[in-house]
Amino acid sequence: MFFFHFFIFFILLNLPIAHTNYESRIAITPSGYEFQLTYSIQLLVSTTAQTIITCSAACNQLASCRTFDFDSVSKRCRLFEADGITTGSIIVSSSLTSRVGTVQISSDLYSSTHNQPCTWCQMDRYETCSANTSTCQCPRNSYWDGSVCALQLFQNNTCKQQNACRSDLNLTCTLDCYGLFSKCVSILTDNATHTSTMMAYGTTVVGACSGSSVMNQTLLTAPAGITMGRNSSMYVGDGTNLLLRFDQNNRLGIPLQNYSMWPTFFFYDNRTSLLYVTIMESCILQIWPTNKTIPYTGLAFRNCSLNWLYRPTGVAVDSQGNIYIASLPCNWITKWTMNSSSGIVIAGSPTGSSGSDNKTLFGPYNIVLDEANSYLYVTDRYNNRIQRFMLDGSGVAVTVAGGNGAGSAQTQLRQPTDIYLTKSKTEIYICDNFNHRIQKWNISGTVGMTVAGNPNGTAGSSQFSLNRPYSIVLDIQENYLYVSDSSNNRVQRFSLR
Repeated sequence: MFFFHFFIFFILLNLPIAHTNYESRIAITPSGYEFQLTYSIQLLVSTTAQTIITCSAACNQLASCRTFDFDSVSKRCRLFEADGITTGSIIVSSSLTSRVGTVQISSDLYSSTHNQPCTWCQMDRYETCSANTSTCQCPRNSYWDGSVCALQLFQNNTCKQQNACRSDLNLTCTLDCYGLFSKCVSILTDNATHTSTMMAYGTTVVGACSGSSVMNQTLLTAPAGITMGRNSSMYVGDGTNLLLRFDQNNRLGIPLQNYSMWPTFFFYDNRTSLLYVTIMESCILQIWPTNKTIPYTGLAFRNCSLNWLYRPTGVAVDSQGNIYIASLPCNWITKWTMNSSSGIVIAGSPTGSSGSDNKTLFGPYNIVLDEANSYLYVTDRYNNRIQRFMLDGSGVAVTVAGGNGAGSAQTQLRQPTDIYLTKSKTEIYICDNFNHRIQKWNISGTVGMTVAGNPNGTAGSSQFSLNRPYSIVLDIQENYLYVSDSSNNRVQRFSLR
């Protein structure tokens, strides 16, 4: 606003106090200007004053006053909790005798008082004593932005921190789908769905907020398997047959491998830094970056045999380098030693037939190995359950989740695809694919709890919803859950704390 440069007038009140911050530095416009509010609620006082000095003194008495205008003929004196930057503007007035005064705000005015004991701001014009902390803090309807007390913002204003919005109007600075502060919205509006259904809020860490399905290393198309590698990097299998690595806090992926078909599930071996990738439709398992494959002989026929893989899904590797691989149509889990040309059945029917008893499977998807306890957990997809097999050669399993028919009750699952076993070995997280949710089960429990997605099993594309989630993984501290939200073309992160 060019007119600030015409004339600067400083008000220095001769009061019997030592603290200089009781005084205001005020910039005065030339005659012919008045202040126009954006929000009428920011008019503090409309009164009369004899001179511009007395009007400015009245503003100085109120810590929340940032602007005033005064007309020397009508004697009108208006005080505003607003400034010409965020919530108002200085305009040409119809009165040639009207002028505008603006309280000058700068970081040096707060450097000696902010967060100090209340004795430091007893006579301060810019900060007040907080009854909660007994320290000098910003006055009402303002917030600390790191250097000054800035005015709080209104509905739909752009904001950059949680307390930047008018709390007296029940506004909060909401997060966008990338987890960044975006704009001021009503607390009731922003949390209505979350509060009524207790649904968790997801942050998009990979892919597009809009659900776009263009593959350009930032956007995804129907992502499938995901897993975590070293330094919290994430491996993502995209529906465009691409293996990508996303480093921590970076939504730009690094292309690692282009397969003939889409990468299905992953296992990252922390001992060797090798990534085991099943490519279901190509009937192989490939080890990245060595490019070794199973079967090593190169055999691949579309029928069930222990000499090759037929539509492999889940994969796990033990400390000896033995590889465990699920086969969707063969309804079994086979174990392959390193460099072997055939596998052995360790779970499911040796004939490849499907079933629903404690020795058979129907469409196994991802698997988790608990080597310490000699257990193998299997996502038994079309039986709508999670099975735990003893690795003692008996081939007998117990159901640890689901098994009550397909459904959306908390005792049921509907075509689950993935599981994650916690470090404590007492809980599992289940990707409940057709219920569009993630369930948490205690190993000894009989009922699950929804930790992401809609508990009633309906799909959606909001930050509270999922649509055909495919794969899951937790970070190393198990504070966050990551979900390959396949039909929304994104990877979501949910806080577990």
